[in-house]
Amino acid sequence: MNYSSSRPVRKPKKTLSWSNTRITLLEYCERKYFLNYYTFALKQDYPELWSETLLLKWLKSIEMRVWEKSHFLLSDYLHALKKWEITEEKIEALKDNMRMEMKADFDYSKERDYTDRDDFFGKFWLSEHFYQEDADSLLEPAIEKVCGNLDRFIASPWNEKVQDYFNSAKFVYVEHPRNPDFESMKVDIGKIWLKDVSVLASPDFWVVFSDTDFLILDWKSGKEEVLDNSVSDQLKVYALKTLLKKWLTSLDWINIEAYEVYLDSMNSYGGILKQEDIDWIIEKIKNDVEEQKKLLVEWNAYRNQPVDMVMFRKTTSDKKCEHCTLRDVCQKLN
Repeated sequence: MNYSSSRPVRKPKKTLSWSNTRITLLEYCERKYFLNYYTFALKQDYPELWSETLLLKWLKSIEMRVWEKSHFLLSDYLHALKKWEITEEKIEALKDNMRMEMKADFDYSKERDYTDRDDFFGKFWLSEHFYQEDADSLLEPAIEKVCGNLDRFIASPWNEKVQDYFNSAKFVYVEHPRNPDFESMKVDIGKIWLKDVSVLASPDFWVVFSDTDFLILDWKSGKEEVLDNSVSDQLKVYALKTLLKKWLTSLDWINIEAYEVYLDSMNSYGGILKQEDIDWIIEKIKNDVEEQKKLLVEWNAYRNQPVDMVMFRKTTSDKKCEHCTLRDVCQKLN
């Protein structure tokens, strides 16, 4: 396989960033974190693997695509609902469009020449196809799961609640996951004393009832692993962002309720935020950033230059490696 490429590399972002996804990946496997966020560091010493890594970063498994497409379809439905454009025919049209989209994406991925490194940014590729696995039997169940997630939402009490929010709330935000706005994801962190660090967070659904009353919803289509009804760290970040928009870090006179809603079961987890939740997530972000900085030259968040790759430890879990989309490059680096 030829890994060389004449395509210019994207310039790395100067400053370090924090997000729940990014820190979770760091905790999951430092090597994968390095390959995903510091790909540019491979270019000089490993130009062939640099080119392959740029491609592998865009790979997702069919299971990951189900999560992504479920968010797309639910967002399409909610935006149409917000505009009062929803009918039974509209719902079926949305699902039919998703079926065609997923089939077209699958065919594109299956037929693609993975030795061709040109124009690969933002394309739909499945890790199963790159690794030459037989994935044909997985397509229809994936499509039905995505459409089923929408059906379960529509049949749930949340559907009626959402319509009430559109009617009565002061403002309702519905995310556009197909076209993420990274600028709007940024959290103003001046109040939590982090210099040269970008914090990114954006909920799926955010309701402003009044200047002091808010609701946050985050849709989940993955495996339901919640053991209690506590508020997750991700929800705490969204709540912190809500406060910081008002130049606050205190919940005095502010009510924020937040839930993660699992589309497969329609179970929800969360509750009313407490001050200890806000204090906890502020400290967590600070501590996470310090851990990230330890893997940077001179701990300099502004330069955001990684130390030598050998300092990024590879996970010892064979199970994590087995389905990792970056495993081909990782194995060649050993």
